Amino acid sequence: MLVIVGLVALGVTYSVLPPRVYQLWPAILIGVGIFGLLRRPGWVAELDVQMGPFVSKTADRPRRFFSWFLVIAGLVCLPFTLHLVDDKIIGPALLIGLGLLLLWRRSR
Repeated sequence: MLVIVGLVALGVTYSVLPPRVYQLWPAILIGVGIFGLLRRPGWVAELDVQMGPFVSKTADRPRRFFSWFLVIAGLVCLPFTLHLVDDKIIGPALLIGLGLLLLWRRSR
């Protein structure tokens, strides 16, 4: 994994592509996540036939969770890479969000 990350970093460093292309990497996460949500692998469909639909729903759940995680992570990172949101706001925004979450949980 480290070798692959190093090769990608080296390729980005010596690439001739415009910098705007590299700002769209969260769109790749969003695309892969949506593809994972829409496409159902063949082995899950085979479980329907062999063991019933309840087993395939259980096997399909981790894939859907990971796909949703990719979509959300891409949507969170995209405004920062496109410089729509200032980078200095992330720390205070996380603290405010955590505080609101704690207040919401306390009120329930």
